[in-house]
Amino acid sequence: MLVKRVAIVILNYLNYKDTNECIESIEKMDYSLCGIVVVDNGSDNDSIKKISKTCKGKNQIHILQTHKNLGYAKGNNVGIHYARKRLKADYVLVVNNDTLFIQKDYIDKLVNSHQKSVAVIGSKVLLEEGIQYQYKENFSLRDNLSIYMNHFTKLRGCCFDFPLVSDEYKYILHGCALMFTPDFFEYYKGFYSGTFLYCEEKILYLMCRMKGLKQAYVDDAEIFHKEDQSSELSFGNNNITKLRYLFQSEKYVIWWLLKERFFKLFKDA
Repeated sequence: MLVKRVAIVILNYLNYKDTNECIESIEKMDYSLCGIVVVDNGSDNDSIKKISKTCKGKNQIHILQTHKNLGYAKGNNVGIHYARKRLKADYVLVVNNDTLFIQKDYIDKLVNSHQKSVAVIGSKVLLEEGIQYQYKENFSLRDNLSIYMNHFTKLRGCCFDFPLVSDEYKYILHGCALMFTPDFFEYYKGFYSGTFLYCEEKILYLMCRMKGLKQAYVDDAEIFHKEDQSSELSFGNNNITKLRYLFQSEKYVIWWLLKERFFKLFKDA
């Protein structure tokens, strides 16, 4: 049987310890990858030195440097582009650097689940306490405008909340491990690059929906997620900083919802 070309992309920012542990867990899997791409997103510590030491003599590991922090989407897109163009990968698995592969056949499970029109594939995510399955997100335009305004009022120190009234919720995949398939790459090159941090999965769902593409969840595929390790190093999980990023990203969710509406109007006209 023809082995499908799969590359893994890992984005590192400061947190080289977890990145090295992630790489070591990948090397224990059975699947023959076409490469592992580590993108250092402008770390100003010893990340490159520490990761290079771990990867020394391992030709399948490719270390890239952005030289400044591009954010989650753009940083990962650097790795996706390299995996597609240089490594000729058909499938690209993007994982958080604070994940650990605990199943030797994890990639087989994802690749073998791929069916026509499925653009992105995700899995069950194990935590120290509990499990992250698919999760619900609100895709009502009205409610997302309310969410945007709620972020704004909180940043201004106000307590007023605009109510959410719609039941337009959809299950989407968790962003710590996402496999992009050839169906996705027929239309897109990677994540939407407007956001810096947060809402990437929500926008990704809208990107797929606009093109009639699906997302698939593989229940028997499991990956372990340490959760919030990089954001702790980056900004100490400060609530105001997190809220500021959410506020910045939410406007792009609204933009994609509007874009989807206009696209549908022109399509139906």
